[in-house]
Amino acid sequence: MITRVGILGCGAIGMEMAMVINRGDIDGATLVSLYDQDAKKAAHIQEKAADTVWYYSNFQEFLSTEGMNLVIECASPQAVRLFAPEILQARLNLLMLSSGSLADAEFFREISKIAEENDSQLIVPSGALGGVDAIRAVRHLLKEVVLTTTKPPKGLMGAPGFKEWESVEFTGPQVIFEGNALQAIQEFPANVNVGVTLSLAGIGPDRTKVKVVADPKAPGNVHEIFARGDFGAFRFRLENKPHITNPRTSYLAILSAIETLRSICGTGPRIGT
Repeated sequence: MITRVGILGCGAIGMEMAMVINRGDIDGATLVSLYDQDAKKAAHIQEKAADTVWYYSNFQEFLSTEGMNLVIECASPQAVRLFAPEILQARLNLLMLSSGSLADAEFFREISKIAEENDSQLIVPSGALGGVDAIRAVRHLLKEVVLTTTKPPKGLMGAPGFKEWESVEFTGPQVIFEGNALQAIQEFPANVNVGVTLSLAGIGPDRTKVKVVADPKAPGNVHEIFARGDFGAFRFRLENKPHITNPRTSYLAILSAIETLRSICGTGPRIGT
């Protein structure tokens, strides 16, 4: 079965996903539709894609694209809240990159129920994290999960939680936030989707601790996970290069989404959970 893909959100990440599919890098996937509230962004990607790809600035027209069976969300947590229920109600599968929206337990329950009632799938890739499969495997034994995210200050610009730090001249690492995953995504909505993904795989947003560090000498976007429980303990450290056109996003987050799409479309062996 061919996976006929529509992309919701035509910024840097949407462009990357579209080009990967359009080049034929993923067997079994074909790009059929693009949506962005800014029609110029959608048109820009469409110009680089096949003639058979349609673009829309009207969501209902996008949702009605003939044959589309998977939507890849590359927009924002706000877009997820606005559009995810309708996508799932339309019996379309949804690959969601903005997992931060799922920190709201009530919203997560709502769209999970919609997906179940309409035989749709809600799929969240690991994003810029490693170790998510290990967290899932021991979730019932976990006592503590801590995520420390370190980024260059420019990668945190624009976040509500960074506003009071924007005029600071950083000379070394500085902790600018400590709290749980739910609080973190409210303060850094474009920076710590990883915290929500980690919490959903493990002990939940309320119990997952998050620390955000600004460091001008950071080698990239660094995520360190510590988990302990009745199984023992483990640590992971990932040093991710920022995406070249969107420094708030790690390049690994896009690669993870691409690999998840490949898994959805593939028929061969699956390694890992």
